[in-house]
Amino acid sequence: MGRFLLVLVGVSACLNLISAQTTVATDPVGFTTTSLVGNSDTYVSTPFARPIAFTGAVQSISSSPANTITVVGTPGWTSNQFVYAAGTQTNHYYILIGGGGSSNPKQGDIFAVTANGSNTLTVSTSFEDLSGITANTQVVLIPNWTPNTLFPAANANVSFTPTASPPTYKTLIQVPNYSGSGTNLGYATSYYFSQSSSRWQIVTDNTNADHGDDPLLPDGYLVIENANGAPTLPLTNLGAVVLKQVTTPLVTTTSGQQDNPVGIVRPMDVALDATGLGPANGSFGAGDQLLVFDNTRAAFNKAPAATYTYDTTVGNSGGWRLSGDSSPNDRGADIIPMGAGFIVRKAKTNTGQPEFWTNSFPVQAASAVSRKVHGSVGTFDVPLPFNLQFNSRPGIEDRSTGHTPAGSGIDHQIVMTFPTAVSFSSIAATSGAATVNGFSGNMSTTVTINLSSVSNAQKTTVTLLGVTDGTNTNDVAVEMGVLLGDTNGDGFVNSADISQTKSKSGQSVDGTNFREDVNVDGFLNSADISLVKSRSGTALP
Repeated sequence: MGRFLLVLVGVSACLNLISAQTTVATDPVGFTTTSLVGNSDTYVSTPFARPIAFTGAVQSISSSPANTITVVGTPGWTSNQFVYAAGTQTNHYYILIGGGGSSNPKQGDIFAVTANGSNTLTVSTSFEDLSGITANTQVVLIPNWTPNTLFPAANANVSFTPTASPPTYKTLIQVPNYSGSGTNLGYATSYYFSQSSSRWQIVTDNTNADHGDDPLLPDGYLVIENANGAPTLPLTNLGAVVLKQVTTPLVTTTSGQQDNPVGIVRPMDVALDATGLGPANGSFGAGDQLLVFDNTRAAFNKAPAATYTYDTTVGNSGGWRLSGDSSPNDRGADIIPMGAGFIVRKAKTNTGQPEFWTNSFPVQAASAVSRKVHGSVGTFDVPLPFNLQFNSRPGIEDRSTGHTPAGSGIDHQIVMTFPTAVSFSSIAATSGAATVNGFSGNMSTTVTINLSSVSNAQKTTVTLLGVTDGTNTNDVAVEMGVLLGDTNGDGFVNSADISQTKSKSGQSVDGTNFREDVNVDGFLNSADISLVKSRSGTALP
């Protein structure tokens, strides 16, 4: 869907990213580039925040109502400096409650700023108030994204297409109806960029007023519609990486299901197991659904590409199921793509009160491989990618069981590498027929997992439970396809694999041909060809 570049600043706090291990003093910055498909809707969330305006600590919280923070020190703000004023102060602001304090029940919560004094911030308390927060709790002040800051006028025909003749709209920014009740809610507002006035306007506003400064929710999504010949264009989102915990209210009703359009404020693909959604914090339970859209498919008003539920009977402690998947596999390794929007469809509740979803910057592995020793030649690895979506194919181990090392009784060995040292509570095979037969690497950067009793022609998911890097904690899952003889890794064993193995016969085993050494003896010969032939016709489910 896009690409991600990170620019790091400073030298103190630790950041875990897929790409590298780095230390920073402030939240790092970076950018993503997302393809907004022509003649289609694209579900987009903003994986970065705008540049942070203030970071400080709470001195006290007002009471009755608990809606005003007095910060430590004398920042010297002017009255209502952080309140929007058309033409003079073009930003709307929100606060994010960070860590710290002897009591901090609102860590990760977001509140819109409604007023400020020289050292005070007053916020909207439509969902909850500031009660319970104590002194020394961190508070971060951030400006909202707006149509003008996401799609500045200078980017006309670069990231969006202006509209010359309404109502033949080209690019529309469509904002979901967050306050609507029920499911399939539609849009509350649709913006178009008027070519004649060079500003963002609302489709239903006959006054043609400028709405380019309207605030957009930091943890919601937008649907960018390119229609009437508007071509595919790239959206570049530049901003600060939010390393802090974020808590999002999920609305429920007593009358039936309720849709919540949301996004993850993280510039990376996030596995379902790392979202923080689940029964543990009450954010996702029986009857709830997670709806994910496919932004690579061109369509308007597209249906979800995948629907997930959470099943407490999966694995050792519950897991994710994909609707329509007849297998009992845990889908916790499936990915919500970076910068994508999705829907949490909450089931009917008895109280109709919101439930709160807390997600932290996830602990992520940098890489995972299936490792085997090929006789006396050496060790070779099959990569196991993390960015799996829906029914996509995992990395496929096509080599025979054992030889990891020979005589150990181990069928397969998975090696996961992390940017920094991690610890974890346990490891389990959470889907597929496999048994974890020992592991090593707790409290290190490299975790080695031995698997036994692994069946062929299956997908198996191995999950590290309770992984922590000292700051964040979540499960980390990796999925491996096991299909003996599938030397080209396409999910089928057939004549193509036989021909490929024959073409390598007699060669010395190296990094370019080790997959054809399917019996892992360190030689490429007739024994490998016979083994592949014997498995012809098998396939991954």
